[in-house]
Formats: sequence, C-alpha cells, structure tokens
Amino acid sequence: MADESGTDTSAAGAESFSDTAGLFHTSEIRWFARGLLPPDVETWFTEGRTMGAVERRLDTYQLYSINDIGVKRRHRTTLEVKARRTLGALLNLGNGLEGRVEEWSRWEPGEASGIWQSPGKGWIGVRKVIYFRSFMPTDREVMLPAVHTNRLHPGCDIEIAGVNADGTDAWTLALKAFGPTASRQQALESSWRTLQAHSPLPENLGFTFDRACGYPEWLRLVT
Repeated sequence: MADESGTDTSAAGAESFSDTAGLFHTSEIRWFARGLLPPDVETWFTEGRTMGAVERRLDTYQLYSINDIGVKRRHRTTLEVKARRTLGALLNLGNGLEGRVEEWSRWEPGEASGIWQSPGKGWIGVRKVIYFRSFMPTDREVMLPAVHTNRLHPGCDIEIAGVNADGTDAWTLALKAFGPTASRQQALESSWRTLQAHSPLPENLGFTFDRACGYPEWLRLVT
C-alpha cells in the first residue's frame, strides 16, 4: 500500500538484528509549530536547564521537494542522506499529540556519491537550537546521549528545537527510537511515559502544533 507521496506504507520488512553496515534505522514521530520556541516549553523540557543537553548548529538541506528524502550537510560539512521507508499507523500520546510513526534510514554516502547532490536543486540553511534527552526502554533516563552506535540495544531520543529556515521561525518536538525493529515502538512509548513521569506535560501542549511531519515535508511548506 502506498501513500500519496509514493511511499510504501505496509509494515517494514524483516530487518537484520544488526543494521546493514553504514545504515542507521529509526522510528520517528515529529511535530512542528509556528513561531519561536516558547520559554515555558523549554523550561518544562529541560526542567529549568537542569536536564538534557543542548546543541546549536546550522544544517543545509537540499530542496528535493518530496517528503521521503532528506539530503543535508550537518554543520554544513558532513553529507547525510535520510530516506523514509514506511509511514506507519497513528500513535496517540495523549494531550493532542498524535501522528503517524515514520520509519527512516540514514547514512553518509561520502563525497564520491554525487547522485545525492543534484545540481538542479537548491540548498537552504536551517539554524537549530536542539535540546534533547535520551531514554532506555527500562523506564530510565540516561544522563549522557544514548550509545546509538550499539544498535543491538533499543532506546529513544526526545528533543525540542527552535528552528529557522529562510527567515521562518518554528519549533519542533520529536521522538526518535533506535535499535532492533521489534523494540522501537516500545521504546517510543516507554520513553514518553518516563519523560512525563519526571516532567509532567504542559496542558494542551499538543494542540499548539500545526502538523506531524519530518523535515523534508516541513521545508516544502516554508520554501
């Protein structure tokens, strides 16, 4: 079954317990809202800047004009390609937070792989201030970023970020689960429960978002 963008929305195929070399598979759900990141949301998520980590960077994205492919240079240097493999079922986390779980694969093709850099497509800079917290499905938070390179063990990063693209301010909330395919849904749900147990969700937070989508789709809307 395919969605309107041509993506196969059937269940993801069986995946090797250890990911294909160079590929990093994730199950993600992301929401975007217009405007600057509200200070009260930042305070909620970071518990007054006592929890999590922060990263500031400028990424440049190539404008492919499709929702299933993201090509970017992280920090304007490292080339990364991200492809959406499936668009799954709706996940409802409560308080108005609902969206379809997206299965993505990410890799670094290297400069020799020119196929991912189309000269006919433009690039856009996206400034980001990202706050993130990492969780393991044992209902505990890890104080340092989870070891994503150890793909045998599931986990989930949760982030909020203020972003600006071409003068447009927005902010985003995302959950990104990694590890074996069969464990990622549990990682998404258990990490959200753990976050709420430590940092109760602001009332009606989910109703402030305009849509659930990834960066490629959001960039199509603002450019």
